[in-house]
Amino acid sequence: MKSSWLTVADIEGIIAIQSGNLNELSEQHILECNYEHEGCKGGRQTNAIDLVIKNGDLASETDYPYTGIPTACANNKQSSLSSKITGIGYIPYNNETALLEEVANQPVSVDVDITIWQFYRSGILTGECGTKLNHAVAVVGYGESKDGVKFWLGKNSWGLGWGEDGYVSLHRSIDAKEGMCGIAKLGCYPIV
Repeated sequence: MKSSWLTVADIEGIIAIQSGNLNELSEQHILECNYEHEGCKGGRQTNAIDLVIKNGDLASETDYPYTGIPTACANNKQSSLSSKITGIGYIPYNNETALLEEVANQPVSVDVDITIWQFYRSGILTGECGTKLNHAVAVVGYGESKDGVKFWLGKNSWGLGWGEDGYVSLHRSIDAKEGMCGIAKLGCYPIV
């Protein structure tokens, strides 16, 4: 479900920023219609964005509700996109500055190493973290704590019971070109 969830989060985010309206879009649409690219086994965010580009649309969550079980693709649902997705943007490899510049404009999907995330509850996640990319999150913001620690704000797919209501604050601007947990290694976003 990684690619469908992340792609929907990214597209919902950029369209909400542009239109001022947050519409819930269908993960199931991508899950079923991106099946050839392992939409239900993680898949790649770029394949899911490409599906939306090729289709020219994406259904709403109401019109194409999430079941989590892929069946036949139903591309006949009405589009809920108020803006057309025209391309895929990429963050340059190991470039936290470029990631910061794009996240200032819209959510960005990034791959990360989550080996130390299992017991995360709150605060800024710091410490030893690998860079073997094994999960993805939507980076939706960034900030700095009262004591001066810079962080990324990531939306995770593990539900509201994990972390800070489904979000993680991850140490930013560490002394490693790939960033904390490899956050700067691989990132992409939909272009509207």
